[in-house]
Amino acid sequence: MRCNEVLELQSALLDGELGARESRDVEAHLATCTQCQAAFEGMQDMSGSLRAQGEYFRAPAALRSRIGAQIRANIGAAAGATKPARIVSSFSLPSWWPKWGMGVAVPVAAALLSFTIGMQFAGPSADDRLLEEAVGNHARALLTDHAFDVASSDQHTVKPWFAGKVDFSPPVRDLGADGFPLIGGRLDVLNHTRVAVLAYRRRQHEIDVFVWPVDAGASGVSGSTQTSRGYNVVRWSQGGMNFCAVSDVAPDDLRHLVALIRTASTS
Repeated sequence: MRCNEVLELQSALLDGELGARESRDVEAHLATCTQCQAAFEGMQDMSGSLRAQGEYFRAPAALRSRIGAQIRANIGAAAGATKPARIVSSFSLPSWWPKWGMGVAVPVAAALLSFTIGMQFAGPSADDRLLEEAVGNHARALLTDHAFDVASSDQHTVKPWFAGKVDFSPPVRDLGADGFPLIGGRLDVLNHTRVAVLAYRRRQHEIDVFVWPVDAGASGVSGSTQTSRGYNVVRWSQGGMNFCAVSDVAPDDLRHLVALIRTASTS
Protein backbone atom coordinates (compact mmCIF):
# COMPACT_ATOMS: atom_id res chain seq x y z
CA MET A 1 0.00 0.00 0.00
CA ARG A 2 1.08 3.57 -0.70
CA CYS A 3 1.06 6.32 1.89
CA ASN A 4 -1.89 8.19 0.40
CA GLU A 5 -4.00 5.03 0.46
CA VAL A 6 -3.05 4.28 4.07
CA LEU A 7 -3.80 7.84 5.20
CA GLU A 8 -7.30 7.54 3.74
CA LEU A 9 -7.93 4.25 5.58
CA GLN A 10 -6.47 5.15 8.98
CA SER A 11 -9.74 6.47 10.36
CA ALA A 12 -11.58 3.31 9.28
CA LEU A 13 -8.85 1.16 10.89
CA LEU A 14 -9.15 3.17 14.11
CA ASP A 15 -12.92 2.58 14.18
CA GLY A 16 -12.61 -1.13 13.35
CA GLU A 17 -14.45 -0.72 10.04
CA LEU A 18 -11.92 -2.45 7.76
CA GLY A 19 -12.05 -6.07 6.71
CA ALA A 20 -9.38 -8.53 7.74
CA ARG A 21 -7.35 -8.18 4.53
CA GLU A 22 -7.37 -4.37 4.46
CA SER A 23 -6.53 -4.25 8.17
CA ARG A 24 -3.48 -6.45 7.63
CA ASP A 25 -2.34 -4.37 4.65
CA VAL A 26 -2.66 -1.07 6.51
CA GLU A 27 -1.01 -2.46 9.65
CA ALA A 28 1.88 -3.88 7.59
CA HIS A 29 2.46 -0.46 6.00
CA LEU A 30 2.31 1.31 9.37
CA ALA A 31 4.93 -1.08 10.74
CA THR A 32 7.46 0.07 8.15
CA CYS A 33 6.51 3.73 7.48
CA THR A 34 7.41 6.09 10.31
CA GLN A 35 5.54 9.01 8.76
CA CYS A 36 2.23 7.16 8.46
CA GLN A 37 2.73 5.59 11.88
CA ALA A 38 3.22 9.04 13.44
CA ALA A 39 0.02 10.27 11.77
CA PHE A 40 -1.89 7.23 12.99
CA GLU A 41 -0.60 7.62 16.55
CA GLY A 42 -1.70 11.26 16.54
CA MET A 43 -5.17 10.23 15.37
CA GLN A 44 -5.29 7.50 18.00
CA ASP A 45 -4.25 9.87 20.80
CA MET A 46 -6.90 12.38 19.78
CA SER A 47 -9.58 9.68 19.56
CA GLY A 48 -8.60 8.19 22.92
CA SER A 49 -8.64 11.61 24.57
CA LEU A 50 -12.10 12.42 23.22
CA ARG A 51 -13.48 9.04 24.23
CA ALA A 52 -11.95 9.13 27.70
CA GLN A 53 -12.95 12.71 28.53
CA GLY A 54 -16.31 12.88 26.81
CA GLU A 55 -19.53 12.64 28.78
CA TYR A 56 -21.89 9.82 27.89
CA PHE A 57 -25.30 9.15 29.31
CA ARG A 58 -26.95 5.75 29.25
CA ALA A 59 -30.75 5.80 29.06
CA PRO A 60 -32.34 4.32 32.21
CA ALA A 61 -33.81 0.84 31.84
CA ALA A 62 -37.34 2.18 32.43
CA LEU A 63 -36.98 4.69 29.58
CA ARG A 64 -35.61 2.05 27.19
CA SER A 65 -38.51 -0.21 28.12
CA ARG A 66 -41.11 2.53 27.45
CA ILE A 67 -39.56 3.37 24.07
CA GLY A 68 -39.47 -0.30 23.08
CA ALA A 69 -43.12 -0.73 24.12
CA GLN A 70 -44.16 2.32 22.11
CA ILE A 71 -42.33 1.08 19.01
CA ARG A 72 -43.98 -2.33 19.30
CA ALA A 73 -47.41 -0.70 19.79
CA ASN A 74 -46.94 1.47 16.70
CA ILE A 75 -45.87 -1.50 14.60
CA GLY A 76 -48.82 -3.55 15.81
CA ALA A 77 -51.27 -0.73 15.06
CA ALA A 78 -49.90 -0.26 11.55
CA ALA A 79 -49.86 -3.98 10.78
CA GLY A 80 -53.41 -4.45 12.06
CA ALA A 81 -54.92 -1.45 10.28
CA THR A 82 -57.97 -2.35 8.21
CA LYS A 83 -59.41 1.02 7.19
CA PRO A 84 -58.00 2.93 4.23
CA ALA A 85 -58.43 6.24 6.07
CA ARG A 86 -55.84 5.25 8.66
CA ILE A 87 -53.25 4.63 5.99
CA VAL A 88 -54.12 7.58 3.75
CA SER A 89 -54.07 9.99 6.68
CA SER A 90 -50.44 9.07 7.37
CA PHE A 91 -49.12 9.23 3.83
CA SER A 92 -50.20 9.54 0.21
CA LEU A 93 -49.93 6.49 -2.02
CA PRO A 94 -47.58 7.01 -4.97
CA SER A 95 -49.00 7.17 -8.48
CA TRP A 96 -47.52 3.79 -9.32
CA TRP A 97 -49.33 2.06 -6.42
CA PRO A 98 -51.52 -0.74 -7.86
CA LYS A 99 -55.29 -0.21 -7.72
CA TRP A 100 -55.90 -3.44 -5.86
CA GLY A 101 -58.71 -4.01 -3.47
CA MET A 102 -57.97 -3.23 0.14
CA GLY A 103 -57.97 -6.92 0.99
CA VAL A 104 -54.66 -7.16 -0.91
CA ALA A 105 -53.32 -3.64 -0.48
CA VAL A 106 -53.44 -3.57 3.32
CA PRO A 107 -51.35 -6.75 3.83
CA VAL A 108 -48.86 -5.51 1.23
CA ALA A 109 -48.60 -2.13 2.96
CA ALA A 110 -48.10 -3.83 6.32
CA ALA A 111 -45.41 -6.07 4.85
CA LEU A 112 -43.61 -3.07 3.36
CA LEU A 113 -43.82 -1.22 6.66
CA SER A 114 -42.45 -4.20 8.57
CA PHE A 115 -39.63 -4.59 6.05
CA THR A 116 -38.73 -0.89 6.32
CA ILE A 117 -38.69 -0.99 10.10
CA GLY A 118 -36.65 -4.20 10.04
CA MET A 119 -34.08 -2.63 7.74
CA GLN A 120 -33.90 0.45 9.95
CA PHE A 121 -33.19 -1.49 13.11
CA ALA A 122 -31.12 -4.25 11.52
CA GLY A 123 -27.43 -4.28 12.35
CA PRO A 124 -24.87 -5.77 14.70
CA SER A 125 -26.05 -6.59 18.20
CA ALA A 126 -24.65 -4.79 21.23
CA ASP A 127 -22.57 -7.89 22.04
CA ASP A 128 -21.15 -7.99 18.51
CA ARG A 129 -20.23 -4.30 18.63
CA LEU A 130 -18.52 -4.75 21.99
CA LEU A 131 -16.56 -7.74 20.70
CA GLU A 132 -15.38 -5.82 17.62
CA GLU A 133 -14.45 -2.82 19.76
CA ALA A 134 -12.41 -4.97 22.15
CA VAL A 135 -10.59 -6.66 19.26
CA GLY A 136 -9.90 -3.28 17.65
CA ASN A 137 -8.55 -1.84 20.90
CA HIS A 138 -6.29 -4.86 21.40
CA ALA A 139 -4.96 -4.66 17.83
CA ARG A 140 -4.25 -0.93 18.16
CA ALA A 141 -2.42 -1.47 21.45
CA LEU A 142 -0.15 -4.00 19.76
CA LEU A 143 0.33 -1.84 16.67
CA THR A 144 1.34 1.24 18.66
CA ASP A 145 3.33 -0.73 21.27
CA HIS A 146 1.03 0.57 23.99
CA ALA A 147 0.08 -2.62 25.78
CA PHE A 148 0.16 -0.95 29.20
CA ASP A 149 0.30 2.38 31.04
CA VAL A 150 1.93 0.78 34.06
CA ALA A 151 4.54 -1.92 33.38
CA SER A 152 4.92 -4.42 36.21
CA SER A 153 4.53 -8.09 37.01
CA ASP A 154 3.71 -7.20 40.63
CA GLN A 155 -0.03 -7.32 41.23
CA HIS A 156 0.48 -5.06 44.25
CA THR A 157 1.82 -2.39 41.89
CA VAL A 158 -0.70 -2.78 39.10
CA LYS A 159 -3.86 -2.98 41.23
CA PRO A 160 -3.25 0.27 43.21
CA TRP A 161 -2.39 2.07 39.95
CA PHE A 162 -6.06 1.87 38.91
CA ALA A 163 -7.22 3.59 42.13
CA GLY A 164 -8.76 6.95 41.27
CA LYS A 165 -8.65 6.21 37.53
CA VAL A 166 -11.72 3.94 37.49
CA ASP A 167 -14.60 3.75 39.96
CA PHE A 168 -14.08 0.06 40.73
CA SER A 169 -11.27 -2.24 41.86
CA PRO A 170 -10.33 -4.82 39.20
CA PRO A 171 -9.15 -8.22 40.42
CA VAL A 172 -5.43 -8.41 39.56
CA ARG A 173 -3.41 -11.64 39.78
CA ASP A 174 0.08 -12.49 38.56
CA LEU A 175 -0.16 -15.93 36.98
CA GLY A 176 3.50 -16.28 36.00
CA ALA A 177 3.83 -19.55 37.89
CA ASP A 178 1.19 -20.97 35.55
CA GLY A 179 2.82 -19.65 32.37
CA PHE A 180 0.88 -16.39 32.09
CA PRO A 181 2.99 -13.61 33.64
CA LEU A 182 1.32 -10.29 34.31
CA ILE A 183 3.14 -7.55 32.35
CA GLY A 184 1.11 -4.47 33.27
CA GLY A 185 -2.18 -2.64 32.99
CA ARG A 186 -3.77 0.29 31.18
CA LEU A 187 -6.99 2.23 30.79
CA ASP A 188 -9.23 1.84 27.76
CA VAL A 189 -12.80 2.55 26.66
CA LEU A 190 -15.48 0.01 25.69
CA ASN A 191 -19.03 1.02 24.80
CA HIS A 192 -18.42 4.58 26.07
CA THR A 193 -17.30 3.17 29.44
CA ARG A 194 -13.84 3.49 30.94
CA VAL A 195 -12.46 0.02 31.64
CA ALA A 196 -9.36 -1.54 33.18
CA VAL A 197 -7.13 -3.72 30.99
CA LEU A 198 -4.80 -6.33 32.49
CA ALA A 199 -1.99 -7.35 30.13
CA TYR A 200 -0.58 -10.88 30.27
CA ARG A 201 1.99 -12.72 28.15
CA ARG A 202 2.00 -16.28 26.87
CA ARG A 203 5.34 -16.98 25.21
CA GLN A 204 5.49 -14.33 22.43
CA HIS A 205 1.78 -13.51 22.56
CA GLU A 206 0.21 -10.67 24.50
CA ILE A 207 -3.23 -11.10 26.04
CA ASP A 208 -5.56 -8.27 27.04
CA VAL A 209 -8.18 -8.86 29.71
CA PHE A 210 -10.74 -6.03 29.77
CA VAL A 211 -12.54 -5.62 33.11
CA TRP A 212 -15.53 -3.43 34.00
CA PRO A 213 -18.54 -3.66 36.36
CA VAL A 214 -21.76 -5.41 35.39
CA ASP A 215 -24.56 -2.85 34.90
CA ALA A 216 -27.13 -2.67 37.69
CA GLY A 217 -29.93 -5.10 36.98
CA ALA A 218 -28.01 -6.88 34.20
CA SER A 219 -27.43 -10.62 34.39
CA GLY A 220 -23.92 -10.56 32.92
CA VAL A 221 -22.42 -13.16 30.58
CA SER A 222 -22.21 -16.82 31.58
CA GLY A 223 -19.32 -17.49 29.21
CA SER A 224 -18.75 -17.32 25.47
CA THR A 225 -15.86 -17.97 23.09
CA GLN A 226 -15.70 -16.28 19.67
CA THR A 227 -13.23 -15.39 16.93
CA SER A 228 -12.92 -12.06 15.13
CA ARG A 229 -10.32 -10.89 12.60
CA GLY A 230 -7.96 -13.69 13.58
CA TYR A 231 -8.21 -12.99 17.32
CA ASN A 232 -9.79 -15.28 19.89
CA VAL A 233 -12.16 -13.72 22.41
CA VAL A 234 -13.57 -15.16 25.64
CA ARG A 235 -16.20 -13.23 27.61
CA TRP A 236 -17.64 -13.98 31.03
CA SER A 237 -18.99 -12.31 34.16
CA GLN A 238 -18.01 -13.08 37.71
CA GLY A 239 -18.17 -11.35 41.08
CA GLY A 240 -20.04 -8.35 39.70
CA MET A 241 -17.47 -7.79 36.94
CA ASN A 242 -17.49 -8.33 33.18
CA PHE A 243 -14.35 -9.83 31.64
CA CYS A 244 -13.27 -9.97 28.01
CA ALA A 245 -9.99 -11.72 27.12
CA VAL A 246 -8.57 -11.03 23.65
CA SER A 247 -5.45 -12.46 21.97
CA ASP A 248 -4.11 -14.29 18.94
CA VAL A 249 -2.82 -16.99 21.29
CA ALA A 250 -4.14 -20.51 20.74
CA PRO A 251 -7.79 -20.92 21.89
CA ASP A 252 -6.83 -23.61 24.44
CA ASP A 253 -4.21 -21.31 25.97
CA LEU A 254 -6.71 -18.45 26.20
CA ARG A 255 -9.30 -20.68 27.85
CA HIS A 256 -6.60 -21.90 30.26
CA LEU A 257 -5.87 -18.30 31.30
CA VAL A 258 -9.58 -17.64 31.75
CA ALA A 259 -9.89 -20.70 33.99
CA LEU A 260 -6.95 -19.49 36.09
CA ILE A 261 -8.44 -16.00 36.47
CA ARG A 262 -11.85 -17.42 37.40
CA THR A 263 -10.27 -19.70 40.01
CA ALA A 264 -8.08 -16.91 41.42
CA SER A 265 -11.05 -14.53 41.64
CA THR A 266 -12.92 -16.91 43.92
CA SER A 267 -10.00 -17.57 46.23
